[in-house]
Amino acid sequence: MQRISFLILYLFLPTLAVAQDDANFLELGGDLYGGGSAVVVADAAANDVFLGAQDTTLAVPIAGSAHLVGQTVIIAQPVAGNAYAAGQTVMLSGAVTGSATLAGQTVTIGDIGRNLRAFGQSVAVNGTVGGAALIAAQSVTFNSIVAGDVAVNANKIDFGPAAKIGGTLTIYHSDPASISVPNEVAPAERITRKTVEEWSEDAPTSISVGRQTIWRGILSTVTTVTVLAAILAALIPAKLSHMRATFLAQPLRSFWFGFLSLSAAIGTTVVLAMSLIGLLATPLSIVLAIILGFAGYIVGGYAMGVGLLGMIGRDVPGAWIERALAAAVGAIVIAAVGLVPIVGWLVVLAVSLTGLGALCIVFFRPSFYSEAPPAN
Repeated sequence: MQRISFLILYLFLPTLAVAQDDANFLELGGDLYGGGSAVVVADAAANDVFLGAQDTTLAVPIAGSAHLVGQTVIIAQPVAGNAYAAGQTVMLSGAVTGSATLAGQTVTIGDIGRNLRAFGQSVAVNGTVGGAALIAAQSVTFNSIVAGDVAVNANKIDFGPAAKIGGTLTIYHSDPASISVPNEVAPAERITRKTVEEWSEDAPTSISVGRQTIWRGILSTVTTVTVLAAILAALIPAKLSHMRATFLAQPLRSFWFGFLSLSAAIGTTVVLAMSLIGLLATPLSIVLAIILGFAGYIVGGYAMGVGLLGMIGRDVPGAWIERALAAAVGAIVIAAVGLVPIVGWLVVLAVSLTGLGALCIVFFRPSFYSEAPPAN
């Protein structure tokens, strides 16, 4: 316990000098985390950088990737990895070796080694892009070379004297024929003109899944639930029986506690993300929420299986193999119901929350409106 306390204390203490009085930095595992109203990284050796502030500036080269958010975001030095930035004003003047994903009201772009993805009201491509470019904005200006293909959706598209596109140029516009493209930018045979409506049609909105994939997924789910339920039956038979009884006897109460438990786990990610240091623990809270949901699914599947077998006259399972069979029956039924559009997903969610609630009731014994202990 003492070691854990010291670890938590260490994580919550900034370990680097700050450029502004209200900025906080944390260096962990070679990565740099920074937050405050104004953050400038001007003297630090870091791999990946994670910065969030009203005004965010990266003024030192980094060996990894940059993740920046703020009202004003400036990347003024080279980034050896990828760059991710979002803000009202985003200015990238340092060369990015990898790809860049940028979003803002005004986005100004320098040299990009690989692919570019930019979204905003006004986007200006002033540096060389080594790969492809996907841009959606009100107005877009090309002032440099894009080596690969370009897809642009904008009301206004301008090409400067140094603009050149090495691949195909696809223009999405309400009147695509009205966009003039100089021949030195891209010849007519490499230009495709489409309407704005076709932008949505070209974007992939669904993934086709074959029957073989569906049945493979069902078999995998049923097998996993059966095996894990059998393991629980062998390790904690009394607890599992108690959870099953709680699930079947008090489904509404179990559902309520499952809803509260999963909401608390998911809500933790939001609360942690509100603080700089808490961002480090956010992935853990997400993993916890997933584990809790799957645990509820296992308990719910087992309890459903016992209930269904009881409806056809089978006794409550006592032997290990009987409990595994009950889990398999429940998992098969839930998986089959889950295939029903809309309603099936709601049933699976309800079973999972109810199973999670039963688990929490058995292990943590929560209660509301309990009487306070008498005062001494």
